Amino acid sequence: MINVLVLCEKEACALLMAKQPTRTPSIETVLHEQEFRPPAVDRTLSLLELLARSENGLTLSELCRKLSIPKSTAHYLIYTLVARGYLQRRSDGRHYSLGLRLADLANATLAEADLRTLAAPTLLQIAARTKLTATISVLRGAEAIIIGKAESFQDMGGGAWVGRHIDLHCTAQGKALIAFLSDGELDEMFRGRELAYFTPRTIRSLTTLKAHLAEVRANGFSVNLEENVVGVRAVAAPVTNHVGSVVAAVSIRGSTHQIQSFQLPQLGREIMLISREFSRQVSTV
Repeated sequence: MINVLVLCEKEACALLMAKQPTRTPSIETVLHEQEFRPPAVDRTLSLLELLARSENGLTLSELCRKLSIPKSTAHYLIYTLVARGYLQRRSDGRHYSLGLRLADLANATLAEADLRTLAAPTLLQIAARTKLTATISVLRGAEAIIIGKAESFQDMGGGAWVGRHIDLHCTAQGKALIAFLSDGELDEMFRGRELAYFTPRTIRSLTTLKAHLAEVRANGFSVNLEENVVGVRAVAAPVTNHVGSVVAAVSIRGSTHQIQSFQLPQLGREIMLISREFSRQVSTV
């Protein structure tokens, strides 16, 4: 009888263990046990860490030698990181250093979360009043990112979602975010970057963009007249903090049927008044 009971207990324990869910090992455990590091990721992080320790930047040849990687591989990594704003080319055209976007990412999360929460009632108000989709965007290096949205049921475009990265030169949000930057700041921001071409209305040169931004400053709001997507228009205005620095842009977007040319001045004035009121809220936080 005792042997039978012992056997039953062992079988019961085996059944219970079989029913326990398999625990997925942590990333740290996998890396430690398997010593697995994807080569491309490892090289990219090594490159960033190397440049972080360099006061004056490094050339392509210096990076290849210090990282012991082929020139073609280093060139590909640098090209990709420069295009995304994580690296920038120095004024001599030969040396590379860390870009603005790394600093933006380090400080963005909490500040953007607070700004998104604060903006939610304002976006809902704009969307309800205009029957257009409203968004709030912030600057990330040489791009903008949408951090909040109140969608209109009439918006069939599907081109605005939270987390979307957007170009600065051909969107209303982007222009509002950079309109008050100096020429030197604009030169640095767009150094080594071509202005992407989307439609026949897209601004193609930095000189033309600077002239256009002067109009944005004079008007107090910016517009996107099918410059990013054919058939879509948008209006935006900057949001400033307590010292007058632009921290975000609020915008409304819709089809050319929803936003007709004669409506642009009125919508511009309306979004500008709303952005000023929101700026006062931001300044008191």
